[in-house]
Amino acid sequence: MILTFTRKLAAGLCALGVLFSPASHMNIPSASATVDALWPVEEEYQEITTYFDPNRNIYNYGHNAIDIPAGYGTNIYASLDGECVSAGYMNDYGYLIILWHEAQGIYTFYAHCSGLNVSAGQSVSSGDVIGFVGSTGTSSGNHVHFGICDTLINGWPDITYYDPLTYFTFSYADVPEITECSCSEEYAGIYVTKNVDTYLNIRSGHGSEYKAVGKLYPDSEFVVTKADSEWAHVEYNGISGFCSTEYIQKAEEKVSGIELNDTGTLNNLMLKGELFRVRGIIKSEFSLKSVHGGIYEADGETPVYTAEANPDSNYYNIKTFDNILLFSRLKSGSYVYRLTAEDSEGYSCCLVEQNFMVCDAENLGDVNRDDKITIADMLIIQSYVLGRKELNSEQLAFADLNRDGGVDAFDMVLIRRKLINN
Repeated sequence: MILTFTRKLAAGLCALGVLFSPASHMNIPSASATVDALWPVEEEYQEITTYFDPNRNIYNYGHNAIDIPAGYGTNIYASLDGECVSAGYMNDYGYLIILWHEAQGIYTFYAHCSGLNVSAGQSVSSGDVIGFVGSTGTSSGNHVHFGICDTLINGWPDITYYDPLTYFTFSYADVPEITECSCSEEYAGIYVTKNVDTYLNIRSGHGSEYKAVGKLYPDSEFVVTKADSEWAHVEYNGISGFCSTEYIQKAEEKVSGIELNDTGTLNNLMLKGELFRVRGIIKSEFSLKSVHGGIYEADGETPVYTAEANPDSNYYNIKTFDNILLFSRLKSGSYVYRLTAEDSEGYSCCLVEQNFMVCDAENLGDVNRDDKITIADMLIIQSYVLGRKELNSEQLAFADLNRDGGVDAFDMVLIRRKLINN
């Protein structure tokens, strides 16, 4: 069964953001532990085509490093002093170099090399040429896949990964000192991102025209030292810079005494086939008495799967509902997901109430619901993508062939492929 959302709901979910309990945060070092490192290629190559995905450490999917495009054969430098623990061909990574840095207790790894200039057991110094940029393994172009981890499993990078843009500081990314500005310390405090689905740039100055020196992800909690109505001075894992105040809010802001951090609850991602994930952390200034919710039929009243928890704590990580509410067993139809929390002081808050649909995978593309997929279905999707036609929630569910929560040109490609194959 495939869970598919209307375009309006999918957009709303993207705006919610994703936050996790303190226990499941990545073990990223504090500002005092931030490491100065050398950029792994020449400074002229500063573009990043794929960023680190923090979901890697929570659900074991997503990008575990950053991708830096560079010319074929460009030198790859050791970012820190260390020792090479392996250098060789490793499947999708292509030619992969892994360095151990005892002083920091981490490994750095450099993938898709065209050639190697280091071997296992060899000591290296920061700035040594250890390899050369290429596109070996599973790669779409010349680049270095540059990552950090703290554990190897059978010689492979694994378990806990770190974002090189927040773990390390690089010489090219120094933030200029701003001696005078109109920002006030009355805005100081602990903040979280707001309406951020991918990342929010930390910039080197007050304005979007300044260079990005780091990223705040949907699960980021950070310090604001001062701000004005447009830009805030932020400190996050050793990076100091500035970000737009439009996309941040104080972490302690409450809704009826209870908060769902950044109101993040549902995320329509498919993991392990058809498994649907509930994510987020509920937080209250008082002890949480109960958390209850469930899946209801379209009327919003008839329960399908429901569950209740008594956390006896100020926090409750609602991804626990992941294995209780059996989304993957739902039959085709329309449903409502609702989650409510109550605390010991009598506060009660409905944290989320969202409609969603489930449709059979083999019927995806049958937008006009005539039990067959024809050119008529493709024309309906085309008209919607071009803005010439509106679709109802059921039509949108069956038009979302790639299951990404929206209907776009990618779905056009897939339905065309279905028609050709038929």
